[in-house]
Amino acid sequence: MRPVRPRVSDRIKWLALATMLLSACGDDPLSHIGERSSEWIQEPTVTTFASTQASGSALTPVIRSDWFNTDLSPVGGTSPAEIISGVYVRANPSDPYVQATPAEIAIALPGVVFPALTPPEVRFITSQLVYDLSDVTLASEQVAAFGLWTVEPYTRSRSVGQQGVYTVIQDDEGLAALASGTADTSCARYIDEQVECEVEEVQERPAWELTDQLGTTLVWYGETYRYELFLRSGIAPDLAVEMAESVRPLASLAQ
Repeated sequence: MRPVRPRVSDRIKWLALATMLLSACGDDPLSHIGERSSEWIQEPTVTTFASTQASGSALTPVIRSDWFNTDLSPVGGTSPAEIISGVYVRANPSDPYVQATPAEIAIALPGVVFPALTPPEVRFITSQLVYDLSDVTLASEQVAAFGLWTVEPYTRSRSVGQQGVYTVIQDDEGLAALASGTADTSCARYIDEQVECEVEEVQERPAWELTDQLGTTLVWYGETYRYELFLRSGIAPDLAVEMAESVRPLASLAQ
């Protein structure tokens, strides 16, 4: 089951296109945000996270949260290829999101980082690798997803129990364009969309803060991947930048 934001497929299509700030970026990088194969529970869309609405720092160390998948039976191997093939054994044939431990993801995705700070209500973190099921390889764009939960994962609907989503996207061409100075770092691509855009800065690199009625999505590039952090409406938008600034190697955080 995927730790992702509410199913809003039409909205995600244009938001995905808008997020392709570099002409070389792949197709529909946010297409899976908002999906999960299970329809195990139906609850109204309610957001009740007012306690972090105030501006300023309201974050706590991620080590206070429980990594939900740490008790999974380990897979053999120590290389990215071995871990990727081993984790795939857990896959549901119809679901590209496969439960993986944070340690496995750290090996499968060399250089991946994760926020060292999260909102204080986050008690559990789920983690998945994202596959191209036809090739038994990681997907060509989104390669990992993490859910930020205020309750035990999957005991409540995402709209009630999930505060945010952190995704990792493979975007080598985008990174190259940013490094060469040819990337469009403005909000020009968002002018005609139903989303407010502000250009921010994360670790001295451009970042894009996209806000609508569902919440805030911050998009930025690290050294190796593109990252997208979604926080539901009710969470102060400035916390997304603080979280992005706090990132550390995943392997050092999930011990």
